[in-house]
Amino acid sequence: MDKYQPFITGFPTQICGKIRRSIQDKIAHQRRKLQERSICSYGLQFGHILTPEFLNDLSTSQRVRHYCNVVVFWAWLAMIFEANASLSKGVSLIQAWSKDLGLSRPSKDTGAFSKARGRLGFDFLNGVSRKINAYLSARIRPEDTYHGRVVKSIDGSSMSADDTPANQVEYPQPSSQKPGCGFPVMGIMGVLNHAHGGWEDFVEGEQSAHDAPIYRKLLHCFNPGDILCGDRAFCTYELMATLKTKDVDSIMRLHQARHRALDWRKGKRIGKNQRIVTWKKPAQQPKASTMPAEEWASLPEELNIRLIRFKFTDRSGKKRRMVLSTTLLEHDTYLWEELASIYAQRWDIELRLRDVKTTLKMEHLRAKKPETMRKNLLMSLIAYNLIKISSQEAAQEAGKDLRLISFKGALDTIVANTSRYLRRQKHPKIISQIWRQTIEMISEKLINLRLNRQEPRALKKRPKPYSFLTEPRHEFREIAHRGKYRSCA
Repeated sequence: MDKYQPFITGFPTQICGKIRRSIQDKIAHQRRKLQERSICSYGLQFGHILTPEFLNDLSTSQRVRHYCNVVVFWAWLAMIFEANASLSKGVSLIQAWSKDLGLSRPSKDTGAFSKARGRLGFDFLNGVSRKINAYLSARIRPEDTYHGRVVKSIDGSSMSADDTPANQVEYPQPSSQKPGCGFPVMGIMGVLNHAHGGWEDFVEGEQSAHDAPIYRKLLHCFNPGDILCGDRAFCTYELMATLKTKDVDSIMRLHQARHRALDWRKGKRIGKNQRIVTWKKPAQQPKASTMPAEEWASLPEELNIRLIRFKFTDRSGKKRRMVLSTTLLEHDTYLWEELASIYAQRWDIELRLRDVKTTLKMEHLRAKKPETMRKNLLMSLIAYNLIKISSQEAAQEAGKDLRLISFKGALDTIVANTSRYLRRQKHPKIISQIWRQTIEMISEKLINLRLNRQEPRALKKRPKPYSFLTEPRHEFREIAHRGKYRSCA
């Protein structure tokens, strides 16, 4: 018989015993204390995901009076939710939260808050990101996958930052711009999980770097059985063979160089528009490759590739032909129409990048140091995935397609309901009820699909008649001339 029986908090001592009940009560009291000390309504809103105990264990600055890691994290997250607000907005939020709890109000100076952001380590942020990703992945349903396999996409983009010497050294501005007339540009690359709609991870690099060599930093995002979608820039022997050794299949648009040299008569015919060909390993490792020589030598000498060609209509309305390359060779199981449809969903990653850069206002990072730029990038991933958690829950409870839940609508709903959590630290039932109501509202924020709608990338509103900065600002001189400016240089 087991000597140590489990005890549940709150039962009388005659049943549970005084000593063991006391320990359980201390744990429950500590949880209530952490919850009641929450200085942010966003902390109450997402407290069931990022619990106070979890964040407190990650924190390394509990003794800091105003700007401990947990407070700074929630304030920074609130700044991103509220249109990438300034440091002054973050300090004002903490001042308001402090007064609401009857605590002393920190100074209006942003310097202390800026230093506190510097103390917020990558271990803390990475721990939070892993927790959120695990929460999203645990709620993937079979209908969210393709033949039980998770589909992911990879793509790159860029973000600018404040023009400081440190940022220019790490992430230089485009070479076409004169010194002092541009902004540092950080190239980014991310992996999107189509099963739950969240980002797996972001990595950064120089904006001028090619997409393909950076993929190695994201290999940890792929598990055996996953399927990767990528555009033609990622269609390389190195990447597809590397993924195949990890039991990860890929669907890529055929690289333009291979497309030009394509002879459809070669290979094994498995259908009218399908063939299986054999790619040979290049005799020499490409110069742009970042793979260690030992790993390159271990790649297989041959790789069987299934080619699929079909016609599609481009943005201008013209009929064109596309060729896909994939390592999914079983044509009876993985129909070519389904694979073409999956590749079409790759465009979602472009839309999700737009959500991060345009909707969250993270296209320009407010950072004077490269380290802060990287933290800002990681915080934008965390903010995005928290919003996607609410969208995922709303879609599943309402029985709707996750892709039709509006990201902007979910963000607006979360921000609008934040004030309802004020002074609710001691009312967990009310907090849960508000969250359920928030989820219900998000489920109604659906994207209105307008078929055959033309959306050219053109601006309707005319810009202000200002000249471009062609010299450093302290050297630039302008002359007023009929409402316009022109440089004296």
